[in-house]
Amino acid sequence: MPEPDTGPDAAYATNRDGGVNVPDFFGPGMRLYLDRMTDWERLLRLRQGEDADVEAEVGAYRTILETAASLAESFQAEAREHWADEAVLTPDGGATSPPHIRRAYDKLAEAGLVSLGVSEQYGGYGLPAILAGIYLEMISRADPSLMMVVGLQAGAANDIEKYGNEEVKQKWLPRFTSGEVEGCMDLTEPQAGSDLGAITTRATELPDGSVRVDGQKIFISNGGCEVHLVLARDHATFDESKGTTNGLSLLLVPRHRDDGASNGVRVARLERKLGIHGSATCEVVFEGAIGVRLGEKGKGFRAMLDLMNNARLGVASQALGLCDAALWDAITYARQRQQFGRPVAEQPLVLTMLAKMAVNTEAVRALLYRTYGLVDSVAAGEAALRRGGLSDSDAVQLQKDIERDHTRVRLLTPLCKYFATEICSDLTRDAMQVFGGVGFTMDADVGKLHADSLIMTIYEGTSEIQASFALREMGKGALAVVFGEVRSELAEMAGDAARAELAERVREVTLEVEKTLQVLYSDMNYALLRAKLMAEMVIDVIAATELLKQAGVDPSRVDIAQAFVRRRMLDVEHKARRIVVNAEGRFARDFRLLESIAPSS
Repeated sequence: MPEPDTGPDAAYATNRDGGVNVPDFFGPGMRLYLDRMTDWERLLRLRQGEDADVEAEVGAYRTILETAASLAESFQAEAREHWADEAVLTPDGGATSPPHIRRAYDKLAEAGLVSLGVSEQYGGYGLPAILAGIYLEMISRADPSLMMVVGLQAGAANDIEKYGNEEVKQKWLPRFTSGEVEGCMDLTEPQAGSDLGAITTRATELPDGSVRVDGQKIFISNGGCEVHLVLARDHATFDESKGTTNGLSLLLVPRHRDDGASNGVRVARLERKLGIHGSATCEVVFEGAIGVRLGEKGKGFRAMLDLMNNARLGVASQALGLCDAALWDAITYARQRQQFGRPVAEQPLVLTMLAKMAVNTEAVRALLYRTYGLVDSVAAGEAALRRGGLSDSDAVQLQKDIERDHTRVRLLTPLCKYFATEICSDLTRDAMQVFGGVGFTMDADVGKLHADSLIMTIYEGTSEIQASFALREMGKGALAVVFGEVRSELAEMAGDAARAELAERVREVTLEVEKTLQVLYSDMNYALLRAKLMAEMVIDVIAATELLKQAGVDPSRVDIAQAFVRRRMLDVEHKARRIVVNAEGRFARDFRLLESIAPSS
């Protein structure tokens, strides 16, 4: 693909049929991180050793992403045409996506573009997290339901590679990378949603070392697939561990046994949903199903957290892809629709709305790609330590770097999920507004995109849960680590005329955020009540810093950074004042207010 222009239509590319211009699925923001923002020299030498052929590896990455972009673009029209088509139950007790999703999945599998993070020895590419995230973003932009299939498959495969023994990996991972089997994760139960300590699905160890699983799971995305990663409570410690996350094990449970017979895994029903219709959301029943343990007995919660955190970043990528789809639908329509003698896109209020949508999309991308970069840094450092050959001092320093970056990832992961999905919900709603009355009809696709967006603030942990997780990490000192890096990066911009004033503005706001956090921790109930505001303040600072870094590499992005900093730093200051001014008695007042309207007794 040719390099993109840098003008106002830089994200557009011409359709192969020479028709209406459409945005490139492999756009400038993605290329910026592939070509200029990522230190591939450092990452690949840590991952592979000094003999790593950096140029060849990056060239291969580019080919993979260009192929994925081309395929994703080819899926979009059919996906929108069949948006309302539902997943269906299968005669063997499973469930499957509609035909258009199966066709798209088969094309991805034929191209070798499934389970991209799995190591090459099992048939994958070992793709870095940032590139796997870009891939999921492309697929989601074409079809969020298809993204659910390939995203969960990749997540399950990655957890199997990390926690499975060699026999399990050899048996299953080549089938994942070929596309022969798909995966899902089974956590939620009727009385165990966010509170996984309430899980009652039972895991009973058998004399041959296998594990019998009995129980019920609900809201399982892609739950009709072959391989289920199930979180279940160990029978031996069932009563004493009940109500806690202790005694939970992670189990690989296939729907079929090796001889092809049913393995006691049954989809009891499919949910009817407002959006992502093509993704099967299932109630799954385990009746004497036989599985194998992944990782240590009783420590499955920690293993499942890896999958959950990766899934949260995956949902952020899904939301970002949907933002791209809605943004460009809105821009294209607004440029074509004439009102009062000129295009709607030139009407001041609509122009401002479109500009805000574009800036917010790029801010989501900035925060998410920054986080993916840290995930890759941690993985590369761990690979270097496993390989050995470092001096004692280098090994000690590398371990410190890994721990520092891991602390950042623990804070940024819930912030990414929160920010991307909340922006997606708002942005798709704004896209409907740009279309006017047409946007409320099924003749336009933006209403479908908004319906798809609604689940994203809910699954893999609601926005409220993400904000609470982030607040907890801030209380453990993660904010100081993250802001330490932010201030260092902002200080380096002091000599750049285009960015110095903006960088200083962001630096000043970091101090305001830290002072506000101290106010919050004087009352934990109030802190939890304000967790979302606090998360938004931290997000705005980090995203602003990353956008300013982008502007230092690509001057054409200065306007994006400037627009975000000028608007959002004022928002941060306003939120900080709200938190401080309303701290006294706020929690008690809200409780009294609710009781006055709807008494609990």
